[in-house]
Amino acid sequence: MYKLLTPFFIFLFCSLSTFAQIAQPDSVPVPVPDPDPVPIDSAKISFFYHDVGRTGSLTLHALDTSIYGFQNYDLLTKYNAFYATLGNIGSAYNNLMPYPFWQRSGFDYGIHTFDNYLYQNDSVKYYRVVKTYTELEYVQGAHKELNFIARFSRNLWKSLNLGFDFHVSNAPGAYLRQKTNRINFVLTAQFFSKTKRYGVIANFLINRIKNEENGGIKKDSLFEENIEKNRQVIPVNLQAAKNRVKESGFYMKHFFDLTHQDPQRPDSLIKQGKRLDFGRIMYSFQYNRKTFNFLDSDIDTGFFRNNHLIDTLNTRDSITVQKIINEISWTNPSRNPKKRFRILQLEGKLKYQYIEITNHSLKRYINQVIPSGWASFRPFKTLSVEAYVDYVLGDYNEGDLSGMVRISQVLGREGKNAGTISLLGHYKYQKPGWFYEHYLGNNFVWDTTWYRQGLISASAIYHYKFLTLGGSMSRLTNFVYLDSLAMPAQETDGIGYICAWLNTDIDLWRFKFKGQFAYQTVQGSNVIRVPAFMGNLTIYFTQSLFKGTALIQPGLNFFYNTSYGAESYMPATRMFFLQDKREIGNYVYMDVFLNVKIQRARIYVTYSHFNASFMGRNYYMVPNYPMPDAAFKFGLSWRFYD
Repeated sequence: MYKLLTPFFIFLFCSLSTFAQIAQPDSVPVPVPDPDPVPIDSAKISFFYHDVGRTGSLTLHALDTSIYGFQNYDLLTKYNAFYATLGNIGSAYNNLMPYPFWQRSGFDYGIHTFDNYLYQNDSVKYYRVVKTYTELEYVQGAHKELNFIARFSRNLWKSLNLGFDFHVSNAPGAYLRQKTNRINFVLTAQFFSKTKRYGVIANFLINRIKNEENGGIKKDSLFEENIEKNRQVIPVNLQAAKNRVKESGFYMKHFFDLTHQDPQRPDSLIKQGKRLDFGRIMYSFQYNRKTFNFLDSDIDTGFFRNNHLIDTLNTRDSITVQKIINEISWTNPSRNPKKRFRILQLEGKLKYQYIEITNHSLKRYINQVIPSGWASFRPFKTLSVEAYVDYVLGDYNEGDLSGMVRISQVLGREGKNAGTISLLGHYKYQKPGWFYEHYLGNNFVWDTTWYRQGLISASAIYHYKFLTLGGSMSRLTNFVYLDSLAMPAQETDGIGYICAWLNTDIDLWRFKFKGQFAYQTVQGSNVIRVPAFMGNLTIYFTQSLFKGTALIQPGLNFFYNTSYGAESYMPATRMFFLQDKREIGNYVYMDVFLNVKIQRARIYVTYSHFNASFMGRNYYMVPNYPMPDAAFKFGLSWRFYD
């Protein structure tokens, strides 16, 4: 892998010609119009995602150059703090706020405990640059933790751009057999014709995760009573277990406008009403191969039930999922660059999926055809109504369907208003993930069939500048989960889920208060375990220095969740399951940090969980997996634009 990437790094460093640039004002990721023509300022960088084609122009997001949140380098908790982890960056995680339970129909294997650490097609960024954009980021944490990120994007021709994003992380952890290692790499390409009638984007990605699994510590008292201050001597449950995730894939998407453009005005489309608009067609192709491996050379640990040993000497569980996806769609985007949406916009898709699943010696083949439709109605600039529906034809998921409706109203005029209120409705009737019905391993075996899971959900969200307030009520039927034996089970009774949340981003003089707060309750069953209340609050104080050429930003961060019966973790399946032995939570995690910005260099120093030394040692997010003790962390990022 390193040999393959060597030419890219040589190219990257040879392109760095300027080491000090004029400082840019802080910015946050917000949608901006597709610049046309390209702005002269070479420091203006934006990016878009793979959802090109639905609107008449690209939905661009400004590159975040601020130092707000820069200390949050963990991909898992960078934008959402409500996750439970095993106490080391890069380890498996569990979502503490499952809203909205909804997903589009189609095949899903069902294991998502590492997704946020993987570069996936939905999260790949395609950069729009004038010349060249390069960013290097380095983070050093406790116990020899190292993170390195390199991003690069360059225009090779007027409308041809190539870029890559490389991330490597290595974290040995405080406890035995806790090491995590991750490599992510994505190569991107984009091309748009001069008239923007045709466009294509493509990416090639590689993800590698190599994690040791210790099964948690054997005796919590050694940690809680601080009997062993050296965490490396605390015994753990597994001595030779490992998890491996390997993924590679390729994606390409084309779009073509069926309406011919004015040759005299190549950068603008024909005015509405002059000629019949036949819309835009899009075609995408995707190939993805993902492999999960669980390895354990020590069979007699007593940690697993071992009722169905395939190999009595070594555990070498292997799962491979290969997908080939072809998708064709049509839409009628707005042709007016000043008016990004039509009064009525339609989109129809037809997706074909071929899936091949290999679990040890067993192979299964699945073919699916998924038609879907989307419509948006905007009778006024301040009111929009949109709806989505899909249906599955073919193997396994035959008959699955899902739907979504959203109504959004701006309370006032577009430029001057009292915020936006949105009403959402979600519906699904889907098979559970393949994993919950078919699994063959050295420690767990099942082959069963469950009823389709159902969901009806209604939500309301209010957003105004610094405030987002939301609430949701959901009813789930035939919910599938892992019971206290880490085996799949189904709750046939209905489950009620109520959730309310508040996100704030308040500026008060030189202070900023950025918070996430949520309340949730589950009724009718106890197979969904979540804390009743969670909160994450960050307080920043920003001071300009040296006539605005530098900024310093000291701050504090607080995270808290109430006590609840958190789920345990099963390394052999990489999944979380119910336990009734203890409750965890009711603990505040406190961090203190200092962010510094000097021209285009950003630096931070963090003393994370500084209260560990004077508060009780009951800081768990997952039973038997203590969270990290107090530790210093250091990070540096430098951007280059030429």
